[in-house]
Amino acid sequence: MLNISKPLSAGQAQTYHAKEFTAAEQNYWKQGDTIQGEWHGKLASEFGLSGAVGAEEFARLSEGQHPETGKQLVSHRVVHEYRNAQGEMVSPVEHRAGWDATFSAPKSISLTALVGGDDRVREAHREAVNIALSELEKYTQARIGGNNPAETTGKFAAAKFEHDTARPVDGYAAPQLHTHVVIFNMTERDNGKMRALQPHSLFESQQFATAVYQSHLTYKLRELGYEIEAGKSGAPDVKGYTPAYLEASSPRRQQIEEALSRSGFAGPEAAQIAAHNTRDKKVILSPDQILAAHKQIADEFGNQADRVVAEARQRRQEQAQQQPAKERQQQVREAVTFARDKGFEREAVVDERALYVDALRRGMGEMTYPEVRASFEARIASGEFKQIPDDGSKAGRRFTTAATILAESEIVQKVRDGQSRAPQIMGIESAIPLVDSRPHFNAAQKRVIEEVLTSYDHVQGLQGRAGSGKTSVLEAIREGAEKNGYAVEGFAPTSRAAKQLRDAGIKADTLQRFLGGGGLQADGGDPARRHLYMVDESSLASTQQMHDFLNKIGPQDKVLLIGDTRQHQGVDAGKPFEQLQEAGMRTAQLDQIMRQKDPELLRAVEHLSNNETAVGVEMLSRQGRIREIVDPQERVAAIAKDYATHPENTLIVSPDNASRRAINQAVRQELQALGVVDSKDHSMRVLAPRNDMTGADREWAARYQPGDVLHYVRGSKEHDIEARSYAQVVTTSAPENLVTVRKADGQQVTYDPSRLRGIAAYREIEREFSVGDKIQFTAPSRDLQVANRDLGTIQHIGEDGTISIRMDGGKDRIVRFDANSMRHLDHGYAVTSHSSQGLTSERVIVNMDTEVHPELMSSRFAYVSVSRASHDAQIYTNDAASLAGKLSQDVSKSAAISFGNAQSNAMGQGLVLTPR
Repeated sequence: MLNISKPLSAGQAQTYHAKEFTAAEQNYWKQGDTIQGEWHGKLASEFGLSGAVGAEEFARLSEGQHPETGKQLVSHRVVHEYRNAQGEMVSPVEHRAGWDATFSAPKSISLTALVGGDDRVREAHREAVNIALSELEKYTQARIGGNNPAETTGKFAAAKFEHDTARPVDGYAAPQLHTHVVIFNMTERDNGKMRALQPHSLFESQQFATAVYQSHLTYKLRELGYEIEAGKSGAPDVKGYTPAYLEASSPRRQQIEEALSRSGFAGPEAAQIAAHNTRDKKVILSPDQILAAHKQIADEFGNQADRVVAEARQRRQEQAQQQPAKERQQQVREAVTFARDKGFEREAVVDERALYVDALRRGMGEMTYPEVRASFEARIASGEFKQIPDDGSKAGRRFTTAATILAESEIVQKVRDGQSRAPQIMGIESAIPLVDSRPHFNAAQKRVIEEVLTSYDHVQGLQGRAGSGKTSVLEAIREGAEKNGYAVEGFAPTSRAAKQLRDAGIKADTLQRFLGGGGLQADGGDPARRHLYMVDESSLASTQQMHDFLNKIGPQDKVLLIGDTRQHQGVDAGKPFEQLQEAGMRTAQLDQIMRQKDPELLRAVEHLSNNETAVGVEMLSRQGRIREIVDPQERVAAIAKDYATHPENTLIVSPDNASRRAINQAVRQELQALGVVDSKDHSMRVLAPRNDMTGADREWAARYQPGDVLHYVRGSKEHDIEARSYAQVVTTSAPENLVTVRKADGQQVTYDPSRLRGIAAYREIEREFSVGDKIQFTAPSRDLQVANRDLGTIQHIGEDGTISIRMDGGKDRIVRFDANSMRHLDHGYAVTSHSSQGLTSERVIVNMDTEVHPELMSSRFAYVSVSRASHDAQIYTNDAASLAGKLSQDVSKSAAISFGNAQSNAMGQGLVLTPR
């Protein structure tokens, strides 16, 4: 795989060149005085660089200078220490020399090449690195500065250094084939001027380059006769090695994983920190010492590498003729179709690199990257994929599909056709008395009720800010509609939102169930009856859901789409609620926030709701609500202690699941120490959703893993699988695309997953629960009348596995069930921001870690998490100085069609569609 480092300073780059990259002890199989390295890249060629990497040229490039003349090409400021506002001395980072992009072969491949002595495997690695690096280079961008977008140049200068050993652990340097590539911080624009690189484009291309590298490597290894299977994260593994031997040959990985486990955190950033903190002091070992250690371990495990290489050579001689061209082309088409279905399930517009990644993963080793690219280009020419024009700032081309454009345009057209063409639910003379009967309503609530009830549109929007009293407003609208002969039904993309509609006296169900044919019929099924359909949390609805919903309702029905475009958006593709507003759907504004009782907190939330994130964060800081604790473990401990001082009506929000789990564990320990939670732990096997699997993934056997638990919503008569039953994956067969599962009765069934629908996949994980624990449900249950992400507190755990939970919500409702059959549970002290949407708590503690994935730290996260609090919000962060900037990022779903101001102001004058 490919890992790209944080930026190297000029001093670091030159030190690494002398002591790491070119050091002889890094290559025990190809021992010599030094590792020469090799130049790579179009810009390197323009500089006249080829062959071995010279120390002087390397040093000049690291300083932003011409490698031959020494002329300064990329200017950089002189480093001066200064004293900050806190009186601390700060040393600014010196010039960014570049980035270390490291291509690492999987352990089984390293053992095959090095211990097994097959130099052809090493050559395959080298070839795969060169191809992936050349593809990575195509997406190189120049940093222009100011407010100017980056410019794609497609050229860089890089120095490659191939190594074959890992850093020693306890005096043992394991075989590890990898190539360091220093990509220098300069590129050339079309006008001939040199500029610094825009590193964002490198990191955006990291998964793409990894897929190209692994795909080509797999293809070449299969040509050499090796049998390949999917390993960790889809990386190719050579068959024939036992897990025990692989583990014994990977002490460095074990060292890093143990450090990660102790820290309680996960992810690339945490792994880099763990790798740096666990480095042993550099030990110089002779080639004979290293080879002797490798031979000793190989002997202990039966010399597996020698056997694997010998069998591959024999297999190569016996291999059948090449696959027929038509069959091969069909496989390539299937891979691109998979990439299309997977990518466009969750986004309306997809970067070409993401499509290539998915296609290469689907056809790993069976096809080459040029074949995949050629198939994709042919389907662009056919009109299946449509390129989205942009300002040139994107490193990769972006595409949508003809089907996506059609669905979006039909949604907008449907709303346009219904404007000013529907009868009012009631006239203004009747709406005013209804509003006046609620004197406690504020002006915004009264205005919204009147606008909705007197609208002449078939479809209308209601944009409601967080905590603006939406439930009471919907209750009044329901009353007015029912008085005037309408059957009122509610739907929502989530079970929790549907439950909140029911709390407003509205018969409601999930949007998915309605679309699947099992929705409510408030009028007993009379097709002539007029309906008012309320769709809450419409910002979470996908384009496909909205399209299907609007096509299912009758011409006499009216629709109220309710949501908040500033809160989180749905998982699946599209943003129809926001898109319809942009296109001119008349929308009532419920914009007076009532939740926050503290005036200062209210003002901050108002700024966050207006997308004035930096102002809102600065206001929270001035109010003393932001506390900086750099160390993640110390920050988690501080959050746990803060929660324990006042756990009642307190909610913790964290951006990612890794930190959420760490916080939950820390809170439990704190509360157990205080006696709030019982000290006796009960171990339970619960189910964690595999959110990484799309619908396309669920049709591909290779995406399942032994031990996965599958829930069959629909069941299958053909395979004797009952609806709503569970089974566990036993084995998978990727070539035949077959999954074998064990049902609850012990019987095994084998089937093609592409032929079944309505399957949810989970992983079994161990969790400790105690009486007094706060829990959250991770799936809805109609039998228990609980929604996904509902919260409660454990009241009793029986020896027979029964569990009693008092549900949150002030109604003192107790639910009881068998924990062996209802396993969708997790701790509920800390929740993610997405899970918190729709919740209200007196006090909210928010973990804002600026080092998590950039898409998780956004203006939506800031608004949703802080606005949960009615009385107080406390924020813990690792970096208070950069917090406002990180949270100001806009992370939004894409749409295939955009609408200009003229269109937004006058939909009735005609629908004009512009590709986005």
